[in-house]
Amino acid sequence: MDLVLRPGRPDDAAECGRICFDAFSRIAHAHGFPSDIPGTDTATGMFEMLLNPGYYSVVAELDGRIVGSNLLDERSPVVGVGPITVDPTVQNGGVGRPLMQDVMQRAAERHAPGIRLLQSGYHSRSFALYAGLRFEFRETVACLQGPRSE
Repeated sequence: MDLVLRPGRPDDAAECGRICFDAFSRIAHAHGFPSDIPGTDTATGMFEMLLNPGYYSVVAELDGRIVGSNLLDERSPVVGVGPITVDPTVQNGGVGRPLMQDVMQRAAERHAPGIRLLQSGYHSRSFALYAGLRFEFRETVACLQGPRSE
């Protein structure tokens, strides 16, 4: 596997958005939950918004193709991870760990006093990744969504 990590660019938003939608939707549906993201346009818009100076972004490429990304919200002293996304076609292939290690290194370089992330309770594979990287479970969070406007 020839995995390359590089800084994210604004022109990555569409592909990172597609991967985000595919990855989050597949895992949610596999566990009987609706997707948090209603479509690729929403995910792409999210990445366009997040690729600004208040965020650090990293993109993973495999043989020149974008296969994942991660963001670090640096707008406060305690930095926030995510969304981290890996294309479903290469999940469980060693892409997520380097993406996490990259943002953790960035946080260490900034001397951030802490790193936080939210984890879907039903996604045990990513939970295992975070636990293996020494993240500690702190509390349960409930996600409530109102009705969609029409």
